Amino acid sequence: MKLSQTNGPLFHFYNGDLHSTLVHLKKAGFKYIDLSFWSRYLSGSPYFTTDNEVIADEYKRELEELELIPVQSHEPFGNSMGNDDGRFYFKKTPLSIDLAGKIGIPSITLHVGMSTTPLSHEEFMEKQAEIFKKLIPYAEKYGTRLLIENTAWKKSDVNLADADDLIEMLDRIDHPLFGVCWDTGHANLCNLDQYAELKKLGSRLEGLHVHDNYGGVRAPDCDLHQYPYWGNVNFDGVITALLEIGYKGTFNFEVDSPVRRVSPIPFIKDGVEQKKLEMMSPELRLQMETYLYAIGKQMLEAYDCYEE
Repeated sequence: MKLSQTNGPLFHFYNGDLHSTLVHLKKAGFKYIDLSFWSRYLSGSPYFTTDNEVIADEYKRELEELELIPVQSHEPFGNSMGNDDGRFYFKKTPLSIDLAGKIGIPSITLHVGMSTTPLSHEEFMEKQAEIFKKLIPYAEKYGTRLLIENTAWKKSDVNLADADDLIEMLDRIDHPLFGVCWDTGHANLCNLDQYAELKKLGSRLEGLHVHDNYGGVRAPDCDLHQYPYWGNVNFDGVITALLEIGYKGTFNFEVDSPVRRVSPIPFIKDGVEQKKLEMMSPELRLQMETYLYAIGKQMLEAYDCYEE
C-alpha cells in the first residue's frame, strides 16, 4: 500500500501558494498526493474568475515537474443544504469536479449536507441523494469517482456516519461512479468498530482520510486530525480490514498540525501586537510531515504491505 497526504492544511503556511505545498510534501517523502480544493473557492478566489483550463494546466505542470501523482482530491468547503438552498455549493463543487477531471485526479471526496431544518432519516436520505445525483453529469465527463465521506456525528438520523448509512446512500443513488472515502477520525468520534465497518463497506471503499483523535475520552467531539499514535484510533483494526477487503487505494493521511490553529491568537502589550509565535514555521512543519511519512511507513511495514 502506498502513502499519500493532503496538501490542504499547508496552504495557510505558504499564503495559498500551490507550488510550495507540493514541494513541501515531496521533501517530506510523499510521492502520492491528495489535492485539496477545500479553501480554493472562497469568495474572491481566482478559481471563480480564471478558466479551469488555465488552473488545470498549472496543477498538471507542477505535478509533472515534481514527479508527484494525484490519487484523490477534496471538494471545497460548503453546505449543500445551507440557508441559500445550496446555491453557493452548486457553484463551486461542480467547478472542482471539473478541475479534478481536467487534472486527471481519479476521485474527489464529497461531504454530506447539514440541514438547517429538522428532517427525518427518510427525508434526509432522499434529499441528500438528489443533491449527489445533480453532480453526476460533471463526473461523467471525465469518469471522476465521487467518494462520499462518513461524518463525525452519529447523534441523529440526519448524517452518514456509519457503513449502513453510506451503503444505503449508494443504493439510493445507484450510479457506478459513486463510492466511499472512510475518515478514521470521524469514525472514532462516533465510537465505531472500524474493522467491522470497513468489512461491511468492502469494495465500495475507494479512499481514506487517515488521522487520529481521542474520541470522546480526553477531547470530546474534537476532530483533531492528529498523527497516528497521538490518539486512540485502533489502527490494527483499520489496516487488517483494508487488507482483508482488498483495498486498492493509498493509505491517505488527512493530518494537520498537532493543534489545529489556523488563525493567530492575538496578544497586545503596550499597544503593540505580539506575533512571534502565532504559527510554527514552514521549516518546523516540514519536519513534522517527514515524521508523518515515517509513521505511515512503519505502520504499513508492520503488516508487510508498504509500497514505495
